[in-house]
Amino acid sequence: MIISTKAIVLRKIKYSDSSLIVDVFTELEGRKSFFLKGILGKTKSKLKNSYFQPLSQILIKYNKREKKKINFLLECKINIHCQSLYFDYRKSSIILFLNEILNMCIIEEACNKNLFLYLESSLKWLDNNHKISNFHIVFILNLLKYLGVNPQLKSANSKFLSFENGSFEDEKPKGLYAEGESVKSIISLLGMKFDNCFLLKVSQVQKHEILKILLEYIEYHVQGFKKPKSLNILHQVFE
Repeated sequence: MIISTKAIVLRKIKYSDSSLIVDVFTELEGRKSFFLKGILGKTKSKLKNSYFQPLSQILIKYNKREKKKINFLLECKINIHCQSLYFDYRKSSIILFLNEILNMCIIEEACNKNLFLYLESSLKWLDNNHKISNFHIVFILNLLKYLGVNPQLKSANSKFLSFENGSFEDEKPKGLYAEGESVKSIISLLGMKFDNCFLLKVSQVQKHEILKILLEYIEYHVQGFKKPKSLNILHQVFE
């Protein structure tokens, strides 16, 4: 069966001196893997390595092989030509950070069109805007909803975030939890639009703590998740 779909690049791994294995998140079939034979070789290939940058938005056509984990691309071209994502050092650091998170969180070979549309619109916003200092924090909070693990808010005055219950609590919960001013800041960010993300006025130390809490929360709920290697670079860029 020939499938044509939009896709977002999650990962590429070098395979031999001339080939790549690329993982993408497709609009129609969730996560898929492709073997790109000879793309790095001296012979000219109709596929270009530059198409497969972190979170590149592409259009692909492939022959779906049932019960095969790795497929072969028939065609690929850029879907969205980004203006600044890979040239603005602040945005590129966010892209690398979010790419790591999404690669660990999106593991199912199943259609999740709402998540795909969220990623598509979020990347478009990031590409077209400049007040982006807290974009990644708001992005992660919204992402939790599409992953099905967003914490439930019982009260705007809640003081604790229970990892085990997946909710904000008024009383100290059992098991792993977070507390303090960072939890209050997270509550204030719930439902915030990207257009207003720069309005969060907290110290860099507290921003680091907010990210730490959110990443630990994801790690609790998503099997195989671990702290992104690019986190320290992100902190340095936004100091």
